[in-house]
Parts: sequence; C-alpha cells; structure tokens
Amino acid sequence: MKESRNMVLEEASPSLAHKAAAEPKGGGAVLAGISGASLELVCHYRLHGNVESLGVLPNGATDGGKRRDSIILTFRDAKISVLEFDESIYGLRTSSMHCFEGSDWVHLRRGREFFPRGPLVKVDPLGRCAAVLAYGLQMIVLKAAEASTGLTAPAEDSTFRAAAASRIESSYICGLQDLDMKHVKDFIFIHGYIEPVVVILHEHELTWAGRVAWKHHTCMVSALSVNTTLKQHPLIWSAMNLPHDAYKLLAVPSPIGGVLVIGANTIHYHSQSASCHLGLNNFAVPADGSQEMPRSGFTTELVAATATWLTNDVAVFSSKSGELLLLTLVYDGRLAIYYSHLVLLLETYGSAVFILFN
Repeated sequence: MKESRNMVLEEASPSLAHKAAAEPKGGGAVLAGISGASLELVCHYRLHGNVESLGVLPNGATDGGKRRDSIILTFRDAKISVLEFDESIYGLRTSSMHCFEGSDWVHLRRGREFFPRGPLVKVDPLGRCAAVLAYGLQMIVLKAAEASTGLTAPAEDSTFRAAAASRIESSYICGLQDLDMKHVKDFIFIHGYIEPVVVILHEHELTWAGRVAWKHHTCMVSALSVNTTLKQHPLIWSAMNLPHDAYKLLAVPSPIGGVLVIGANTIHYHSQSASCHLGLNNFAVPADGSQEMPRSGFTTELVAATATWLTNDVAVFSSKSGELLLLTLVYDGRLAIYYSHLVLLLETYGSAVFILFN
C-alpha cells in the first residue's frame, strides 16, 4: 500500500475535519512532490467542546513497519483525547482519554479558578512522548508505547496487515513550580537528542510597559531532558536575559538543532553550544545595553507571528500585517551559527499585495 500524506483541519467551532491527499492526476497543483495532487474529505466530526490545541504523535517506526500517526486533542480545563484512524470503519476512533479535573486533581489549580489559556500540547519529533501544559504550570507527560506493544494484533499475511497507530502507554504530571519555573509562555521539543528534550520559555521576573526602562530582559529558556521511565527531568542547559516580549519557540530541524526564540522585536537562536540574535527594528536592545546587535536590512516586527520551516535551514514567518519573511540560518558544521539574511517576500498595503524578489 502506497504511503499517503494526510491533513487534519480543526475549526474554532466544535468540529473536526480529516482530509487526505488523493491519488495524483494529470495537471493541477504540486503537493509533496506529486503533480496534480488534490484533497478529498475523508471524515468529519462534531465534537462536544472547543479544541484548545492539536498535536500529531508520529508513528516512531524505525524498522519500516506500517504504523499510523495519532492525533492528540486538548480541551478545557485539562482533558486530553488521543485519536487514530481505523481502516475497518474508515474513520477516527478514540484510543485513550485522559482527564485531570475534578476533586482528585483540584490541587493542580493551586487555588485559581480561571486560566487565560487552555491546555497546550506539544509532541516529541520522534514520537517518544508528548506533553500538555495545563493550569499554567502543570506539565502532563504522555509516554508513547513501544512499537512492539501495539494493541493491534498482526495478521499472518503482511500484505493485508493493518497499520498500527501510535498509542499512549502511561501519563504522569510534572509540576514546573518544583523546578523553579513560573510564568511559562511556551514550550517545545527539540531535535538531535537520544532522550526527548523539552525547551521551556518562561519569565523569571515579571515586568510591564511602565518598567521596561528598568526591567526589559526578564525571560529565559530552560532545556530539560525527559526520562519517561524514571520520571526525572534534569536541566541540561539554559539561556537567560531574553527580552520580555519573547513569546514563541520554534524548534530548528537537524542537523543544526536548537531553538529559535521569537519576540516582537528580535529573533534569538540558542542551543547547548551556540547562540546568536537578530534585531528587527529600533526597539531591539541587547541585554548589556550595547548597540552591537546584528540587525536586519529593513524594519519589521513579529507580534503574533507564525512560522514554519521550508528546509532544514530556511524558515518562513507570517506577521499579523500580512508580511512574509524568509530567514536563513548558516551553520559551519561545528559550533558557530549565525543568521545569513532576512528577506521580505510579500507585503500588503490596504487591498494591494506586493511580491518582492531578492
């Protein structure tokens, strides 16, 4: 059976759509290297609540076996559902559910009744585990089952063997306040480690607009190695003095590795062995007060921006004003890494759209 690429769409209303790439046909668009690719609706569901975040747990198969990815959905305040595609019914079914609400888990709230953000799920790139940030400072770790422990019994004929999906074996809670963390903004799993490593962006001392002149570099990132067997999370590296407006992390693919810290006025790169930063406008100020920060060739800002990777060293950013920016990383194969250039690809003025080439 030919491997297919699937896409999951999650709407703001309580509904879920699962779409898959159709067989290649003549003409049309190009998707994942297939000319004439199109999308067909496979299944559509109405859920009993709004989806707060969605993650895809990779199959993690290294022996070439047939395994499917699983979908992890989170709901307020701390409900988690793991879904998989079942060929027998040609639709999605629930493989496990996890709930950390009610009287047994009231201590996780730490006296609070309202949280501005719902549970946020992130997944290890190799599918070894996933993590959900709930109640502000509670990290729920979901350990994935090994490939050999799938619940689907293999058929005798491998030609008609059903593909087993990734499963959650167990879950436990790690209190980030016990690791001296508070005011967590974002977290993400990074590439290139034997064990899963999660990088957490948090603010060790709060500031506000009226005190930026005195306190403006209050954020930091901490990289924790996640041992799901011993339930231990040792700190392996960290970076301090990040701007107070840093709000998002973007994992850099291998072989570079590390993480990008995205702020309103700056972009920072950090790993266990290297770091660099890039100023985007005149509001970008180095932590030591010097003006030696490398700056982009034009002025922009990345408030509420989204980003993804086009290749292992080229990322594209989409700003709230409609700009598309291309960031290139240069890695010399050892320890040094720096930003090559930031290119503006697309800019909007009112109803007009300008595509720029550089």
